[in-house]
Amino acid sequence: MKKLTISIFTVMLLTLATFSQQTFYTQIKDNNFHKPWDILIKSDGNMLFCSYYEKNNDSKSSIYELDDTGEIINEWTFTGTNLERFECTQLLEVNNHLYLFGEGQRTTQGNLDVFISMRKLDMQLNVVENHEYKFDGLSCDRLIPGKVIYRDTTFHVLSQITIGQWESPSYFKIGLSGVKHHSAYHISSIGQVLFPFDFYLSPESDNLFTVSFDWMQTLNAFGVFTEFDPQLTIVSQFPIPEESILSYNLLRQSDTSMYLASNKFDATNLEFSSMVNRLDRNGNVLNQFIFECNEDSASRIAHFNSLDTLADGNLILCTTHNLDLPLNVQNEPTKIMLFKLSPTLDLIWQKYLFGEKGMYEAYGVKAHPDGGIVVLGAYSPTPPTNPDIKEVFIMKTDSDGLLTGIENEKQKITSTEAILYPNPAGEQITVDFSRLYTSATLQLMDISGKTVFRTQLTSNRQTIDISALPAGTYLYRISNQKGLDETGKLVVE
Repeated sequence: MKKLTISIFTVMLLTLATFSQQTFYTQIKDNNFHKPWDILIKSDGNMLFCSYYEKNNDSKSSIYELDDTGEIINEWTFTGTNLERFECTQLLEVNNHLYLFGEGQRTTQGNLDVFISMRKLDMQLNVVENHEYKFDGLSCDRLIPGKVIYRDTTFHVLSQITIGQWESPSYFKIGLSGVKHHSAYHISSIGQVLFPFDFYLSPESDNLFTVSFDWMQTLNAFGVFTEFDPQLTIVSQFPIPEESILSYNLLRQSDTSMYLASNKFDATNLEFSSMVNRLDRNGNVLNQFIFECNEDSASRIAHFNSLDTLADGNLILCTTHNLDLPLNVQNEPTKIMLFKLSPTLDLIWQKYLFGEKGMYEAYGVKAHPDGGIVVLGAYSPTPPTNPDIKEVFIMKTDSDGLLTGIENEKQKITSTEAILYPNPAGEQITVDFSRLYTSATLQLMDISGKTVFRTQLTSNRQTIDISALPAGTYLYRISNQKGLDETGKLVVE
């Protein structure tokens, strides 16, 4: 009986190991300019995301619910006007209810009232409670909630307060019933103008471990890590290394270390690269991963949430490659990139995800409990047909960063370890391949399968002269003996 039980258990493990994870790509084609904010994976496996857009004098904040195939099965929308505005920023699920946080503004008799909004919804996206929070007796221009953490029946809200040209972190502690227990904002004594991005809580207290952008570069750096007590008094502070600049994402690793993702800015060449540092609480770099961009390129981390912990304990980093105009539209195509990193920030794999002639811009990434990876972003064609259109999309890859089992008419994104461009090509092509490998071979074959061009690739980004090739259609193969093997079609004009 024991042998039979062990055999059945082995078969179950093998079945789970070979099971194809559900993947999808879903785009909302509504001709609007979206700002996607947050992803939530519900306890029942459905996925939610929230997005915001403005059009004429109106604005809309929406929640979309998708099943595991990527089909939209439910939606909630708040329609604003020039007198009332609500921009949703984060979703949480607590005790079989959803809590939606966002920035609220209301104009009454010419007076602007700003507040943090918390809406409680049931699991069918019906609003059952609505709460507003602000600093009593303090007139301010904006209150923008950033990250919200739920712990011990309490919501901890890190926000930005704006009064004229002054910006600083603020903090609200809100009970599950909607009662505000505590609020505070930071007044700098050294001239800092901090724009908070992310935080985590200390396990032993309510101290906030935050990362902010300092407009004044008070510590000779744009990126600043600060530990605040609940009154938002500074406990400790240090600059983020390596010329770190917008955006930022924090993940707590242990009581003594953390991960911090950011953009690395090269002021000499005006280029952006993507970076993850593993730091101790004194700012010492324990491990580091940098995706260095080549000349005339850029890599920027996903705007609102670029880093998450996968089901297997490794990390996923999400960036946008060749992004020149963040939060805008541009003429040149972009690619979304996924990097799987070990806890010590060693590269496990790297994937490019892109579509033909499109600007795909990553806003957030979330690890799915089944091992897959969910990416939220925005799309516009390149060159843009309308500068006021950027449509929201969400996609789910498997645990290897691949899209599988999607019908051809729904396949909008290609997953690959190597890319070749431009295509169609003229006299030159450029090949990028994963930095997991140090070399590769490029082969070009005519339609009969005969190899007409072959060269060794000794750099992860290499430009190649193909001016000797006659115009026509070719098959290409980028491969090596380490496991890289990507094929496709190249048109030479």
